[in-house]
Amino acid sequence: MEPDKLNILLIEDNPSDNRIIEEYLKKSEKLNFDLESCIKLREGLNLMEIKKFDVLLLDLSLPDSDRENTLKYLKEITKKTPIIVLTGFDDSNLALEAIKKGAEDYISKNDLNSPTLTRAILYAIERHKTKNIKEKIVAQTEYLDEYDKKILNLMQEDCRISYSKLHKKVNLAASTIHSRVQNMIKKGIIKKFNAMVDPFKVGYESVAIIGMSVDPSKIDEIAKKIALYDEVQFLATSTGDHNIIVKIVKKDDTDLWTFINEKIKTIDGVSPRLDISRFIEVFKMDPKINL
Repeated sequence: MEPDKLNILLIEDNPSDNRIIEEYLKKSEKLNFDLESCIKLREGLNLMEIKKFDVLLLDLSLPDSDRENTLKYLKEITKKTPIIVLTGFDDSNLALEAIKKGAEDYISKNDLNSPTLTRAILYAIERHKTKNIKEKIVAQTEYLDEYDKKILNLMQEDCRISYSKLHKKVNLAASTIHSRVQNMIKKGIIKKFNAMVDPFKVGYESVAIIGMSVDPSKIDEIAKKIALYDEVQFLATSTGDHNIIVKIVKKDDTDLWTFINEKIKTIDGVSPRLDISRFIEVFKMDPKINL
């Protein structure tokens, strides 16, 4: 399957570097792209007004902008496009400053090659997505007062607790508690009321956590596909050695390995090497969040 086409903008005033970077991009087997290039910051900004770019490759030293302010000015104009700084200056302090000012990555041109550039682009795009998701989560965070927190903590311990019992523990009228609970359901703070079942008690012998390494450009697509399976109890994208973590519950080891080999490993973009840890005995199983 051909990867989704990326729109890449390169702002670089050195014609030789421009050609080299374009050749590195063409050599990449993981990138399907359209490349726009320009030599001035103003030209790049004009292009960004008429076209959406997935990533920006930026030389800090441009004819119409100085090295110290290029990135700062660009981030003030646009926050939607991840930026990778490319520079001939192999300076760790400059790299740190670039990251502080909003760049997703920094690569010295002395260290540049096709695999390095490809990896930087794919990871910059994913990091930028993650950052946007976190900002969205923060923006959507609802304020909870101490009464809301007490109600939630008690309902997490026993979702069947009555409003009359909550009234005695929280010291609010039952009608007020009911109103608060309905408001938290409406806002999506309370997603659902669940009965927690111990899989081992009901005949499910194989419970496993799987660490997966997948193609960063397809991570959302892959995660959504895996999440559709009923066997998957938990799935999250992550940082570290693996970028997807999955919890799977199956009847026995044969079912588990059949599921892994026929369902998980056959998905395009999933590395065949998976780290699998099976549960032996569960000592604690509690999704409660102490508020």
